[in-house]
Amino acid sequence: MKTKNFFFFIVKGLSRAYGSWIISLFVAPVCAQNINIETNLFIPSGLEMYTGGNLMNAGFFQNNGSFSLKGDWLNQSIYQGTGLIVLAGADQLVANNNQPMEEVSIDGGGEKTIKDKLIINKKINFNDGVILVDDSDTLWMNTNCIVIGGSTNSYVNGALSAQGTGYKFFPVGKNGKYHPVELLEIKGINPTVEIEVEEILPPIQTSSAAIIQQDIYWTRKTLAGTFENSPIALGYNFPPSTLSSRLVIAEGLQFGVEFSLYSNLTFTTTGPITMIGSRKAVTKNIFAVGELPLEPPSAYYLSTTLSPNATNTDNRTIKVFGSNLTPVDFYFQVFNRWGLVIFETQSYTDMAATGWDGRQNGNLLPSGAYPFSIKYIDTAAKSIQQTGFITIIH
Repeated sequence: MKTKNFFFFIVKGLSRAYGSWIISLFVAPVCAQNINIETNLFIPSGLEMYTGGNLMNAGFFQNNGSFSLKGDWLNQSIYQGTGLIVLAGADQLVANNNQPMEEVSIDGGGEKTIKDKLIINKKINFNDGVILVDDSDTLWMNTNCIVIGGSTNSYVNGALSAQGTGYKFFPVGKNGKYHPVELLEIKGINPTVEIEVEEILPPIQTSSAAIIQQDIYWTRKTLAGTFENSPIALGYNFPPSTLSSRLVIAEGLQFGVEFSLYSNLTFTTTGPITMIGSRKAVTKNIFAVGELPLEPPSAYYLSTTLSPNATNTDNRTIKVFGSNLTPVDFYFQVFNRWGLVIFETQSYTDMAATGWDGRQNGNLLPSGAYPFSIKYIDTAAKSIQQTGFITIIH
């Protein structure tokens, strides 16, 4: 072990070393704030070690006890063992050379940034702190790994992967928002499933009228093996006035195709989070939550197909009008397949009189289906918002 400066290296527990016992609490001054392993370090079962600095391993580190640190974990060589690693610092980098850890505890608050691939074999405890996982990095739970905890103070900001069938819990969130996922009974052949929370749901078309929450949505990927299906539960905080009987889960294969709606859901509330579960198994890749309206939306008319070369000039544009529609808070948008706005207006008068002719910046768009969103206040002073698709045919 090579060290610099001074710090306290704390050992708790009971161990036998060189024919003698280390009992209770032993505190020894060690020359360094950081620990640099250039040969071998062995922590036997029953011992707890702590450092307030970084851990740099360029040798062989076997941990069968417990090792806690407040600095960065930088393993450039070999780490193994059945012990616990406690990430107790406010902000830490964790690079374990793509090797597994048996058990990890997230403590100390702040952000723990994963570098490359971190594999957890047995258990991960979410107590206090957020794990950051970028698109190029991976946090992977092996088949027998279990998850403890998860809260608004401790979750995975990014993708979380889990291997195996059966029940899997994903304490995921995004930028301070905690929206966990449960896959209640995964079926398949050696599947590895990745779950991530995303922000700002692009407009989607559903099989019936529903108000879909657009602040967040979830994505699922199959990284390995074959994923057949699983019932799903999604964590979301609806206002207390929301009727649970009207809630739905929207499921889609990809944006640009119609999403299915699941009703007749289950509800489990723990603290501020309500898990909204589907009784049926899901198979798709994108999920969102929403609410069916208590009554049909106020009547309005919107043609959803236009043909620039139509003989009937009325079929060359999209218009909006209706007896229950008012110009208050009117907002009409059309998007391309990537969710970018290609047309928008806040003028109900223009949409009722001239409409939209399928052009972007004066150029006719190609044939295809284009998502739209319409928002307005009806004559009963209710706010109405709906989405759907407009089809352009040449």
